[in-house]
Parts: sequence; C-alpha cells; structure tokens
Amino acid sequence: MLQSPSPISAFIKLGRLKFLFETMVIVALGVTLAVADENPFDLRWYVVAMVFAWVTHLMTHYCNEYFDLDADRANAAPTEWTGGSRILVSGLLPPSVSLSAAFVLLFAGVGLLSVMPDTTARLLGVASMALAWFYTAPPLRFNYRGLGELAASAVSYALGPLLAYYLQGQRVSPLALSLIGIVFALQFLRLLTMNLFDSAGDRAAGKRTLAVVLGERRLIATYRGGQVLVYLAVALLAVLQVIPALVAVLLLLTAGIPFWVGRNIRTATLPDSARRGTVTFWASSHLPLCTITVFLGLLVDRSMTGSSVSTVWLGICAGTTLAFGLLLVHSLGRDGRQRRPATVTSQPAP
Repeated sequence: MLQSPSPISAFIKLGRLKFLFETMVIVALGVTLAVADENPFDLRWYVVAMVFAWVTHLMTHYCNEYFDLDADRANAAPTEWTGGSRILVSGLLPPSVSLSAAFVLLFAGVGLLSVMPDTTARLLGVASMALAWFYTAPPLRFNYRGLGELAASAVSYALGPLLAYYLQGQRVSPLALSLIGIVFALQFLRLLTMNLFDSAGDRAAGKRTLAVVLGERRLIATYRGGQVLVYLAVALLAVLQVIPALVAVLLLLTAGIPFWVGRNIRTATLPDSARRGTVTFWASSHLPLCTITVFLGLLVDRSMTGSSVSTVWLGICAGTTLAFGLLLVHSLGRDGRQRRPATVTSQPAP
C-alpha cells in the first residue's frame, strides 16, 4: 500500500513548483530583450521581477486549485501537465488550505508593487495579478467564459516579459514587441491544446474553455493553422530585419515540435494515458524551448556584433537554461518510464 504524503509534501505538490522553472525563462526573455536594446543590466530589478513573477505564478496555482476543484473532480483522465495537482481531488488537503495560500501570495504580490519604480510598472503588475486571480476566481472567471486562454497568455507571455523589460529599460522597442508578440501567440495556441485534454471534465462541470466552445475538430484546425501563421510571421520579421536573422533561424528550427503535436493531438480523446502524457509534454515544452532559443539567440547575435553583455547576466541566462534543461530531461525520463510496458513475471504454479 502506498503511503500518503505528509501535509507539507502535499502542500508543495499542490503548488506545482516545477512550472516555476518556466517563469524563470519568461523573465529571462524580458531582461534579455532589454539588454539587446542597449539597456544596462540591473541585478536589483531582475530580482524584483523574478520574485514578483514567482509570487504571481504560485498565487495562480493555488487559486486555480480551489476554484477549479469541481472541474478537476470531473476530469477522469488527467496528465502530468493538465488536470491540476490532484491533491484536493484526492482529499489530501482541505480546499481552504489552497485558497488561504492564494490570498497570502496575493497580499505578498501587492506588497511587492510598492517597490516598483513608477506608476507604469505598478499598473503592469496590477494587471498581471488581476488577470491571474480572475482566471478562475469569481466573478469574472475568464476560463469559464472562453477567455481563459487569452487572459493566461497575457499574464505569462505578454505582461510578464514586458514588466521584466520595463524594469530594466522602460522604453520598449519594435524588436521587443515583435518577439513578445510571437511568444504570446504560441502561448495562446499551447493553452488551446492543454484545455483540449481537460475538455471532457470541463464540459461536465460547466466550464466553457475555448476547447469546449470550439470542439475538437475546429480547435485542432486552429492550432495547426495558428502555428503555420506564427512561423510565417517569424520569417517575415527576419526579412524585414525587425528581428535578427539568427533568432529567426533558431526559432524556425523548432517548427517540427508543433508539427508533430498537430499530427498527434487527437490522442486527447484516447484512453492511452501515457500517449496523452507524451503529447501534452511536447505541446507544453515547445514554448519555453522557443523562448530559450530567442534569448540565447539574442545574446549570441549581440556578441557577434561586438557588443558587450554583463557577465552576471550571461551567468544567470546559463543557469536558467541549465535549470530548465534538467527539468526537461527529468520529464523525458519520467515519460519514458510511463510509456514502457510493464514486465510480467511468471510465477510457478502452486
């Protein structure tokens, strides 16, 4: 019999801390865009951006666990990347623990707003926290009204890197806006696929995500067509010299991942949980891999032009890439173990 985790272990699992590695990638993108636009790197504001992003991200997790409980209970086929932590569903902690943690983090985020340098930075922070909180919380409940994918994309891959950029440079360039627009679009498409895998439980709980509204066939068509448009936009921006050619080439090299996901996404409706887990893994990992590709490409392009980059920032980017790489390798290994057929050992007849 498996032993139940301790309350502390359950609370940590409830927060789904592994996703905070992606938050590091998002902040690294915003800061690198500022550095690429000739702004000096300021370690203090990087720390503020990072802590605020982590607090907001964790707040979202605990908030969602509480307000999505009915939908998670109705989800009979969760994966490692969708369907919540399952801690509240399993009864390992009372729902009030999750809501209390969300409020504590909300107040911590409000406190961090006080150290922001000006009104614009505070407004970006307030917008991030408001969209994150009302993603599932009433009365707005964006993810129950077909607006969740848009709200979550705005928080993580638009306002997130914009705030990190603004704290470093305060003047956003066409380069920054273009690349943030690219990752924002990719995040929106990713969330469509994530919600598709949760759509049966969401539909039963009255949760109208875009996956529920569009249905499987139209959603898959939207995902495939959207990915084609995003990669065409990357090529066009490179031709117009809005983004560096190196960054565009590196991004284009990642196109095989969404192509594979687009071909296999119908496994969302299949009973093979290991197969679903593999598809959600690659659908989810595609975007942070693209984001790492962008900020590493920007740093290499800057060094090739003879421009200097803070050694401290190069070290932070290397550490961020390594941390996410370790998570990726760990997740790949876990996916492989889940897909490996169980070995049947024959026993001698009595």
